[in-house]
Amino acid sequence: MFTAYFVIYLVALGYDLAAAGFLFSLIVAVAVPCRVLWGWLGSFHITPRVVMAGLAFGMAGAVAVTGLFTPAWTMAAMGLVVGVLSATALSWHGILLSETARLAPAGRAGAVTGGVLSFGQIGAFLGPPPSLCCSAQPVATASAGPCAPFRLCGSASVSCARAPAERGEVLSARLAGVDT
Repeated sequence: MFTAYFVIYLVALGYDLAAAGFLFSLIVAVAVPCRVLWGWLGSFHITPRVVMAGLAFGMAGAVAVTGLFTPAWTMAAMGLVVGVLSATALSWHGILLSETARLAPAGRAGAVTGGVLSFGQIGAFLGPPPSLCCSAQPVATASAGPCAPFRLCGSASVSCARAPAERGEVLSARLAGVDT
């Protein structure tokens, strides 16, 4: 959603289209080296869970501050905030792919990481339109009918996020062949 609407957001705030597009191109370029950085950090220096948690907090904070932008904000100030957003929300794939490759069966890292990316892109393409339509409906109405699967998926995601960290450690150990 960010990549689709950021320039429009800045133009709606009164910024020139060319300036908004230039800022967008600069901050998106931040994501490329950060993908490699997060994968490298999570593979060799910091546990992947800690990297992902840091990215999540960075994303949440940057998105919250992005919502506070007004025409009074300078391009430099917005660029700093959105640079953090780019370094987190647009580049978490590095750690995802390094962990996917690490946990993939021997000799299957390419196929498994390719599958993860494919399903991720399908979700990014198909997910927003129906979820936006459902978010515009009152919860009581959206709980049934065509929006029910989206509400159910959201509830399942929250439930999984609450699962104890030990489960992840047990799964990692099991995949590594360690008896738990």
